[in-house]
This record gives sequence, structure tokens and C-alpha cells, in this order.
Amino acid sequence: MSRQRRHTLDDLLDVAEQIVTSGDPSGLTLRSLATASGASNGTIYHAFGSKDVLLARLWLRSWCRLGDLMAEAMGERARARGEDAVVAVALTPVEFVRRFPASARLFFAQRRDQLFSADLPPEIETELASVQERFVEVLIALARGVWDRGDRIAVEAIAVCVVDLPGGILRRCLLEDREADEATAARLEAAVRAILTVPLEPRPAKASPNPTRSNP
Repeated sequence: MSRQRRHTLDDLLDVAEQIVTSGDPSGLTLRSLATASGASNGTIYHAFGSKDVLLARLWLRSWCRLGDLMAEAMGERARARGEDAVVAVALTPVEFVRRFPASARLFFAQRRDQLFSADLPPEIETELASVQERFVEVLIALARGVWDRGDRIAVEAIAVCVVDLPGGILRRCLLEDREADEATAARLEAAVRAILTVPLEPRPAKASPNPTRSNP
């Protein structure tokens, strides 16, 4: 009698990712994942528990893959400062599309709040908060490298370079089923360098302390 194949979490997420990115995300259910993967319903429910948890796990894996590439780019440019470091991080989504096309399609084509609900188990919420904090730290580090500032205005300018621009350009490539080629990367780099030449607004003024109230 043959033994039933064991399915790793990554195996199951790979199958789920293909279901989501090859059609309507609503077509993914725990039952459809069991059927497509060959795993038992019990295995799927034990691994995820609900569709929202499954989709959150998919999104987290995609973000972690992109985050790892960003960390790798920053490590390789450890001696580079300022503008070059921002360009290196801004170009990592292009590499993300090349290495993990299904993950990239999931990540760029679907907003997080459209993919799964906010009603998630505490451990998932903790992981989501952790990756968000990790990303904000990257933005602050890049802003300080360019302008020696980590305030909201500087961080938002960096976010345009490493989030808005790559996301918009690559989303169009993915929707049109086009390769993110060298020309795409060159245009992205040129746009990022142009944005970084725009002077920042002054630092936000610090809030004044509340005046001491007099007794009535």
C-alpha cells in the first residue's frame, strides 16, 4: 500500500498561489486547495483554518520574499550611500517578478485589504505588523541616507521611489503579461533618480506643548 504524500506548507501555498493568480481569487477555497493539491481536507483545515488565513499566509510569504530581496540589495550596497541605495531597493521588485512571478502577481495585482479581511488570528496580526515595521525601518534608513532625515516628509518621498513607482510599472507589466526587462528597469531607475533631485519640504514643525491650564 503506497504511503500518502506529505505536503509542506510551501507546497500548499504554491498551489494556492497558482489558483489565485490564474483566475478569480474567489475561486480559492480550502476545499478547492485540497482538490488541487491532493491533500486531505483535514490537512488543509489544520494548516490554515480559514480562507482568510490562507490568503494572509500567501500575502505574507510574498512580502517576505520581496523584503528579503530588499535586505539583500541593501547588504550588497552597504558601502553605497544615498541615491544608489534607494535605486538598488527600488529595483528589487523587478528581480522579485523574475524570481517569483506568481508571488509578484499576487502581491502587485491585489491590495492587501481586498485580499483578506481584518478579522485574523492574533499570531497572523502580529506577523503582519512585524513585516510592516520592517518595511518602515527600510524606508527610514534610506531617507536618512539621502537627506539625513527620517521624518514623515522624507519617508513619503522614499516610498514614492520604492513602492509607488515600482508597483505601478510592474502592475502594468503583469496585467499585460509582459516581461519586466532591462528597459523596464532602466526607466524605473531614471524615474527614481529624477524624483530624488526634487528638494524636500522643510521638516514638519514639532508640536508645541499644551499651555498650562489655569484652575477654574
